[in-house]
Parts: sequence; structure tokens; C-alpha cells
Amino acid sequence: MNIRRLSVVWTSLFAVFWAGCGGSGHGSGLRNKDPGDNDLNVVVAFGDSLTNGSECECPPYPRRLETLIDKVVRNTGVSGGKASDNIGRTQEAIDKYHPAFMLILYGVNDIILSSEISTIVDALDQMVVICEKNNVVPVLATYPEPIEGRALFAPRTLLLNEGIREIAKMHGIKCVDLEREFDADPDLYEPDGLHPNDEGTQIMALAFADLF
Repeated sequence: MNIRRLSVVWTSLFAVFWAGCGGSGHGSGLRNKDPGDNDLNVVVAFGDSLTNGSECECPPYPRRLETLIDKVVRNTGVSGGKASDNIGRTQEAIDKYHPAFMLILYGVNDIILSSEISTIVDALDQMVVICEKNNVVPVLATYPEPIEGRALFAPRTLLLNEGIREIAKMHGIKCVDLEREFDADPDLYEPDGLHPNDEGTQIMALAFADLF
């Protein structure tokens, strides 16, 4: 294990590091001060195949995250999903699970299918607004930089990540910087250069666990 990954594990265990990319800095952890009818013990992981975990023969990050925090984590990831096509599903997930928190990782399929960055960012912003209107605390995450055979999508993915950071800053919400956590390390990816492998999935779970 290299120094960077050792640091992720260390800080997750002691909860002293904030893996943020736009929200407020160090703090005592993610809180929902006004959950309304939502359950403070429920978290929804919302996204595509990186959330669903369909491309790795390993437990997906939401299942691992549930073992690291004292909350139920609902995996609502849908493989191949685009951010622009799943705005309405945000409300559906909230109505079904009544989570106090939603972890949002969406947009790379939009990139692969040549959607405009502005369209993706607008979709993510709408997801955040829906959460806020429903007393759900949203968290955004950037994408690991695509490598190997998917490296051609890297420049636009990095631009999307900048947009994700800006949304987090604009709304004053937390953001997990998976781009930084992975640092394009090939040891963390499946052979396709896009999806996390077993070790990468654990890195994701640890990074999200630092929120709580």
C-alpha cells in the first residue's frame, strides 16, 4: 500500500481528515439539522455503475460504506445512467427511502455520450435543489480520472469535476474528491480504466465514510 492510500485508511479510522472539494472545511461530521420526515439513519447512494458496482466482482461502495458508518445505505445506482436522464429519479429515491443524506455521483456517462458539460452541471444542480427542498442533505463527488482505454474521456471528465466543485461551493455543501483520492493510479481501476476495482471501491467507501 503506497503512502497516499495508507493516509486514506488512517484518516478514515480517526475521522480527522475531510476529503472535500468545495464544501466547508474540517468539522465534526455531516449533519442534517432539519430532516423533516426523513430518517437520520438512512443514506441514499445515487449514481451510475460506479455506485451500482456492476463492473467489479466485489462489494459496491455503498455496501462497504454501511459497514463503516452507523447508518443504512441504500444503493440506487443504475448502470449506464446519465445525469440528465435521472433528475426525476432524485425525487423518486427520496419518496421511497426518506433519507436524511444523499451521495450524488453522476455525469460520466453523459461525458461518454458527448453531452455538453453545462447540461450535465445543470442536471446535477437540479438534483441538489431537489434534495434541499426535501430536507435531504446532498453530497457531491467528483469522478476518478479515466485512464487506459478510457483516457480519451479524461479531459472532459476533469472539466466536469471542476463544475461539480463549483456546484458544491455555490450551495455550500460537502464534496468528496474521488479524482484526488484515485490520482489516476492504475492499481485502483478495473482493466477498462473507468470503473474501480476491489481496492478502488474500498477507497471510495473510505472517502465517503470520512463524511460521517
